[in-house]
Amino acid sequence: MVSLHLTCPSDERDVLLAALWEAGTAGVTETDLPGNECALRAFFESPVDHSEFMDYSPRWEQEPDVDWAAESRAAWPARVVGERWFIVPPWNEDAVPEGRVRLVINPGIGFGTGNDLTTQLCLEALEREWSAGDAVLDFGTGSGILALAAHALGSKTVAACDIDDDAVRAARLDLPEAIGFFTGSIRSIRDASIDLLLANLNAETIANHAAEMRRVLRPGGRVIISGVPPRHGERVSKALTANGIPPREVHEEQIWLRIVC
Repeated sequence: MVSLHLTCPSDERDVLLAALWEAGTAGVTETDLPGNECALRAFFESPVDHSEFMDYSPRWEQEPDVDWAAESRAAWPARVVGERWFIVPPWNEDAVPEGRVRLVINPGIGFGTGNDLTTQLCLEALEREWSAGDAVLDFGTGSGILALAAHALGSKTVAACDIDDDAVRAARLDLPEAIGFFTGSIRSIRDASIDLLLANLNAETIANHAAEMRRVLRPGGRVIISGVPPRHGERVSKALTANGIPPREVHEEQIWLRIVC
């Protein structure tokens, strides 16, 4: 077993975590550092191509003979989020607290595990914005956790798309068949067919797809967005407003924004 050590700005942590899971890590530990930076330590059976991480001072280290699979599982305890959610990995058998909905998500199948703040912000908004009968789209689904949450609430229709085919395949295998996972973009969605759109994506993607987001919304449709750092908030808000979906909530928490339209 070897570990890959990376140092990054805190606002790039979630993106790097997703990339490390896609690279096949068996688990990742995180340590906050001074100056709004953090250290990531990702475990692998053997060294992998780390060229995409060259900007983060990569360093390989040989690890002692430890059951890292067990260590990694221990690093993913059950988590309560918002007022309704109880998020667990597949191996967790803890009882669901009263009044909460159990979401079972594999932390290795794509971005969005419930441990990351951007996903938590979306889940907190989902529990209050969702209405019975909503047709829901999870745009850039990653692990599928937001689509799973919408399905667990009782949505009649849930579609979920991502341009990462590996993530889509994994989510389709792990999550309920009723969720319509597909590899592709929001451009494949019919006009005026969505009541609630979920988008935990970066600022550039949101700004560039604002017109498409408006196109697929039904009259009265709502949008929940996260993954946008505060420094890009004005740019994203302007793009959304220019395309007819002005924000009615911009909530800042730590290094991320949640935008609700």
